[in-house]
Amino acid sequence: MAADHHAERAEAETPNGDFRAVSVCAVYGTNASGKSNVIDAVGWMRRAVLSSFRHWDPSGGVPRRPFALRDDAAAHPSSFALDFILGGVHHQFGFSVNDDRVTEEWLYYYPEGRQRRLYERGADGVVTFGRWLTGRRKLIAELLRPNSLYLSVAAAQGHEQLGEVFRWFRSGLRLATDQDFAQRLDHTIRLCQADGDRQDSAPVMAMLRFADLSVSGLDIKEWDETVLKDHKRITEALREALGDKVRVQGDSKQRVRVEHRTDAGVFPLDLRDESSGTRTWIGLVGPVITTLADGGVLCVDELDARLHPYLVDVLVGMFQSRDVNRAGAQLVFSTHEAALLGRNVRTELFRDQVWFTEKDPRTLATRLFPMTEFSVRDSADNLEKRYLGGRYGAVPYLDDELLRDMVAAFRHGGVDEAGRALSTGPLDRVVARQSSWSAESVPPHRSRTRPGRTRMSSCDPVSPTGRRRVPRRP
Repeated sequence: MAADHHAERAEAETPNGDFRAVSVCAVYGTNASGKSNVIDAVGWMRRAVLSSFRHWDPSGGVPRRPFALRDDAAAHPSSFALDFILGGVHHQFGFSVNDDRVTEEWLYYYPEGRQRRLYERGADGVVTFGRWLTGRRKLIAELLRPNSLYLSVAAAQGHEQLGEVFRWFRSGLRLATDQDFAQRLDHTIRLCQADGDRQDSAPVMAMLRFADLSVSGLDIKEWDETVLKDHKRITEALREALGDKVRVQGDSKQRVRVEHRTDAGVFPLDLRDESSGTRTWIGLVGPVITTLADGGVLCVDELDARLHPYLVDVLVGMFQSRDVNRAGAQLVFSTHEAALLGRNVRTELFRDQVWFTEKDPRTLATRLFPMTEFSVRDSADNLEKRYLGGRYGAVPYLDDELLRDMVAAFRHGGVDEAGRALSTGPLDRVVARQSSWSAESVPPHRSRTRPGRTRMSSCDPVSPTGRRRVPRRP
């Protein structure tokens, strides 16, 4: 939700006008802090809605991944909840599951700002209906399995009212992760192969050319039948050997070659021969264009991975722009790109668009919290500088003393001694006979210090000339 109004960015009012939704939300945090799990949780919830009735094994329980870093992890349920706008009305859907079954499920909506129950499902499996839910609701309940969602069953049975909610999860909520590249590539291909006057394909080619990838076009053809048969045979063999719960990432339905124009002519290259950045951009183009055109939410894991910061800036700016984003589309992404918090970019994120992830030091569970928990002035504070300086947390603790120990051990004892330095601690236990050393090979870190440890400043070490080193600006 928007904490402040900014006329230059796209914002969408909630049905009653009480709140405004921001068009872009960024999640920052250290490696392994849980950023990807935030995006994965949204994706798993979507897959459960779309697949629990049609594709989950009726006797196979729930294919979830509980939080594993605690005792009796299987005894703790996993819960998911989402608020969204459908047909101009606020809806809330959620459920809880364990390894065996759905333990709770609910769907509410808020016409005129008041909560009204469509249905609730209790731990005993009994579904209670509100009078605002019409249709064959009891017949659908009779088809309900312990490990399937009522929403999934209702959509499969053609329930009109709940089918709209199901279709929002299918078409209004999109994911972009490493696991779904083939599906996203197919999305881009479908836009390129649009019938008629090819109005849908024009934005695709414009975005490909805009990215300065030296791409002049895409050559799209059907795969050879022999290739498809071999792929199917290998996939079935893997699933038979490793089990149904193993996901085999497939290829695109068509063969894609990227065309490059030079003075000597046009030369196509297989997509696998392109750089990872080019493949990433091509895979994002389709979902980005469709989300901006039709509205909905696009969740991207590690948006800055493999893409130049200029491209990340422009892509975020398309969702932030009132002129481009006219359908109320939203972009939610995880990132390490701190420049988006600064003032040297086209698109500056504001305090109500930034969230952080940190791990609890005792449980290693992820905590998700917004920048608005801190005292921040968008107009006066340099958010990038304050974030990198550790003002908001969500930055790594880099123990410079351990790094110094390791460098010294490398010099005096090789790899084995360096390993012992990292495992045993202070330098004097490893190479006590050495009284001085130069830190030229150790880059300074703008990191916070763990309690009980001394942080090495970049100006502390003395160089061989006897002069103190001047710290470099980050």
